[in-house]
Amino acid sequence: MRRRAGFTLIEVLIAVMLTGMVTSLALAPVVVTVRRVVELQGSYSDTLALSRTLAFIGRDVSSAVRLVRQAVRVEDHQALGGMEDDALVVMSISPTRQQMAAGSIVYKIDRGSGMRKGVIAGLYRWILPGKQPAEVKLEDLKGEDGQLVLPGVTGFSVEVPRGKGREKKYQGGLPVGLAVTLTRGTGREAENLEGIIVSP
Repeated sequence: MRRRAGFTLIEVLIAVMLTGMVTSLALAPVVVTVRRVVELQGSYSDTLALSRTLAFIGRDVSSAVRLVRQAVRVEDHQALGGMEDDALVVMSISPTRQQMAAGSIVYKIDRGSGMRKGVIAGLYRWILPGKQPAEVKLEDLKGEDGQLVLPGVTGFSVEVPRGKGREKKYQGGLPVGLAVTLTRGTGREAENLEGIIVSP
């Protein structure tokens, strides 16, 4: 009787298992590399978003009305957990680009809540035509009435360099600059970006 040539089921299973092990060992570095590239892209896009937001704020500050005695107002607040929750109010001519009277532009965080549907937590911008910075009531500003500038912002700090230090609360003419710090995330994963906005 002739014996059939071929492989037994056990030999086929062993061959498949060995092929799978070799393939997984060969692809492991590729998977790790791809994961790292995705993480770096996410980190880069977060940093880029923070940088663009600082540039956006800088543009509004640079269009501030210089002849007004109270062109800039900085309010110092802290949210629960010690996160910076400042507010920046600038008397600006920016609203005139949208066919509105010159007025105040406000930057402030709205953290949203479960009661207010459609409000995403983040940094908001309000345009208030015809209002002086001293007239703006910050507690009346709600996210649904403003423009979301950057979602996910958990901290917003504004300081005015004065002498050798920085003031956290300010109301007066256009200062020589502002130190603005934006924070996204909390704890170890928090990302801070500080920028100095120099008034022209």
